[in-house]
Amino acid sequence: GVHHAAHMMQVVEVLHLLHLLGPEPIVLRHPQKSCKHSINYYSGKESKESTPGSSSALEGAKDTIAGLVAGAACLFTGHPFDTIKVRIQTQSGAPESALQCFSKLVKNEGPLALYKGVTSPLVGMMFETAVLFVAYGQMKLLFSHINKGRDPNALQPIWQCSLSGAGAGLAVCGVLTPVELIKCRLQIQKEATSAASTKYKGSLHCLTSILREEGVRGLFRGLTATAAREIPGNMAFFAVYESSKRALTPEGFTPDKLPLHRLILAGGLGGVAYWSVFYPADVAKSRIQTSNTSTTLLKCLRNIYATEGLRGLYRGYFITIARAFPANAAMFSTYEFVYRSLSSIHSK
Repeated sequence: GVHHAAHMMQVVEVLHLLHLLGPEPIVLRHPQKSCKHSINYYSGKESKESTPGSSSALEGAKDTIAGLVAGAACLFTGHPFDTIKVRIQTQSGAPESALQCFSKLVKNEGPLALYKGVTSPLVGMMFETAVLFVAYGQMKLLFSHINKGRDPNALQPIWQCSLSGAGAGLAVCGVLTPVELIKCRLQIQKEATSAASTKYKGSLHCLTSILREEGVRGLFRGLTATAAREIPGNMAFFAVYESSKRALTPEGFTPDKLPLHRLILAGGLGGVAYWSVFYPADVAKSRIQTSNTSTTLLKCLRNIYATEGLRGLYRGYFITIARAFPANAAMFSTYEFVYRSLSSIHSK
């Protein structure tokens, strides 16, 4: 997201950004050098500054803790929007407005129904974050070698940030697909009159049921649609996010020192770009993952267009865009609070 917004945003979709937003640039030791090289991930440049291994480990630990807490805040803030989006995308007949869907859901199933399926992305968040961070970091590292000979103070080109996002988006698909499959199945499940008639009792029961009925392959239903959303989506996200940070940076400052409210704006704009570049893939993914019959991405898109027109391909788009800013606000503000709190504790 943070990838994958979401992905919040798809929850999924933005957690890999958290490591880029700390008060200091992310520093990694060069894996093939005996001396301590460092990589500035804002510029993609290599420097000779020494960084103690213990300090790097501490910064990494603070980033991880702050990132997980902020990701949870983002998830709980954005999940009700996501539940409404999936309901709108998968309902038959004339589409309801977001307000109509919200009112009917709360009236018939109670307010807690807005958080159906929240356990699946919450549990999968750690794995998704790890994959996204490693993939994005390795892509940045690769480009840092290509950039040798350039101005060491120059920011990394936007096209490199965008391609790094594409690599991260591809890498996360294997984790994200089963997590979102379980989430979507639970989100569309209506409240039954008795517990015995409810197909899925929770995330774990949904997982075991899919494995028993459809096998391991069933967990990856919608993988192609997920990739079609994540790869171009993350390319757009990182390009717009990095461009926005630079445009919002006052003269004499660097993008990594932006105040919180400007980071929220940059993240929100990136989220809008993520969802806008190929939103129909997300609609198709929801249909494929919640359908009883198997179909391909292309066939699903053709069927939606043939029966519902262009409007059908953008079901739930506006509620998704509305989700981007509050979800990002929760994520960035929580991340900043937790990171600074941990730094304060360590400095005592």
